[in-house]
This record gives sequence, structure tokens and C-alpha cells, in this order.
Amino acid sequence: MKHAMKKAAAAALIGAGAMTLAGPTLAEYPEKPVKMIVAFGAGGSTDTMARIFAQYLGEELGQRFVVENRPGAGGEIGWISLANAAPDGYTIGLINAPAIEVYPITRPETIGYSLDDFRPLINVVTDPGVLAVAADSPYQTLDDLVAAAKENPGEITVSHEGVGGDDHLAALTFADEAGIELNFVSFSGNAEATAALLGGHIDAFEGNMSEVAAQVNDGAVRALAVWSDDRMPQIPDVPTGIEQGYDVISAASRGIAVPAGTPDEIYQTLLDASQEVVQNPEFLKELGNLNMPVTPIVGEDFEAFLDNSYESLKKVWEKDPWLEE
Repeated sequence: MKHAMKKAAAAALIGAGAMTLAGPTLAEYPEKPVKMIVAFGAGGSTDTMARIFAQYLGEELGQRFVVENRPGAGGEIGWISLANAAPDGYTIGLINAPAIEVYPITRPETIGYSLDDFRPLINVVTDPGVLAVAADSPYQTLDDLVAAAKENPGEITVSHEGVGGDDHLAALTFADEAGIELNFVSFSGNAEATAALLGGHIDAFEGNMSEVAAQVNDGAVRALAVWSDDRMPQIPDVPTGIEQGYDVISAASRGIAVPAGTPDEIYQTLLDASQEVVQNPEFLKELGNLNMPVTPIVGEDFEAFLDNSYESLKKVWEKDPWLEE
């Protein structure tokens, strides 16, 4: 990612030199609508956050930010689109950690992007993982599900949103901790997975708190565990995995990035506006109503966060690689 920063600085210097030679200055950015790529389907938590953030960012900068969903392959399709976009400030995108970091680790020879293709802007939300079942499920507790899985190895179906994503890694870690075998079922987005759970098509849902907190609180879904250090105020009655003897910590980080090579002045304009958004009381209220914990990590700090996460995942993979189902 440091290489990406150098590329961005070089692009800015070249652009500045071109303006000097040409004479007239460029129009103030942004002078036309900006595309925001979302690598997951409409209706999920990533898409919902993106659309709210896009609205407020557009208000800050006086221009429309238009969400474009490009789901598929656990986010890979959308992130390739973002990586290959022109670095002119008119394409930005949502990046989801750890999912975006996994493919360069597990198959670096075939993946269509690297982390150096992105310039991280700001992390917006960190959303802890939750394992849940439908309200009419026979599994009242986490131990009930573990007991059933031990009696019927590989038959308990659990959703996830892509191999190597936070949902998948959380479920894998839990299965390893519990000494059980689960049947993992991939969905293009958590909205689809939640519908499958409520429709009785899968036994359990592994997703993020924001996606099921409302259903948990209204009784439609029973959360068996939240994969956080402490209980979450949004679902205070749900015990952590640690409380129940399973050392599992998992969360999804959702932030904004631009293509590497985006000029510094455009990057800074987006960064300043984004920081205004995450401090806006109305924005905070909207995400609070959606049970999305806003946890800003800005600029170089966000880049360092992703670098550290990448290195940690790489060590896990090298020690005990997970298998694609």
C-alpha cells in the first residue's frame, strides 16, 4: 500500500505540471456525479451503509454519489472493478475487511487485484459477527447446536457471504473451537442469507450484528452468540462466544477507498468531506438506528490497520490454510 501512496503522489505532481504548461486550471472537484462501487448485492448491510454514506458525502461536496452494485465471487468482481477504474476521483468504492485481503493471500497468482491497487480513505463501520437461528429452531443455545452437529457431522447448514470473508472465517473458527463439522452455504449477500434462514432453507446464519439485530430484538431470530470481546448494547441479552467457552472474535470492517494513483488534492477533498460525514449527528443517528457501530479510522491510520490485518491473516493462512468448499 505504501507503493500505492507513492503512485498517487507521482500522479498528483504530473497533473500539476500539466496544468502549469497548459495554462488554465482544472474545474473544482467534483464537477459531475461520482460512482461508488459496492461489491455486494443490494439490501445487505454493506449496500445500506454505502447508500447512506453516499447521500451525506454528496451533500458535503454538492454532487451526487451514485451506488453501483457489482456483486459476485465474495466481493472479488466489485473490487477488481474498483482497482481498474480511472484514478480521477469519479470512481470510489466500499472495501470490506477481512474479505478484500483474503484473495491476494490465498491465490495471489490468479486474483485480479492487489492491495496496492487501492488507496484507503476511511473506515466507517466495524460490525461484529453473530451466529443466529430462526425463532422456531430447536437450537436454544450454542451448546444445543454443537451437540446436534456432533451427532450429525456435516449436516447443519450455516450461511456465509464468501469463502475467506469474515462470516466464513468466524464459522470456521467456531467449528474448530467446538470440534464439529458444519455444512457451509455461500450467498451473494447477507440479505439473501437472512431470507434463507427465515424461510427455513438453512439451519443457521453467520453474519454481522447489524443484519440481524432488529430480528433478534423483535423475536424473529434467536442469536446464539456474538463474536466480540464484550456483549453489544444493541443486543445486550446475547452472550459472547467467549462467555460460552468458545474463543472466537470476528467483525467486518467497512470503509471507503479510491483507486491507487488518485491525485492528492482529490483524495484530500474526499477525506475531509468523509470526516465531516462520520461526525454528522444525523448520519450517526441513521446508522445507530440500523445497529451499525461507527468506528472511524482515517487516512494513513486506515491503511496501517489494513496492512496489519493482512499480515495477521497471512500468518494464519500459512500456518493452517482454510479450504474452499
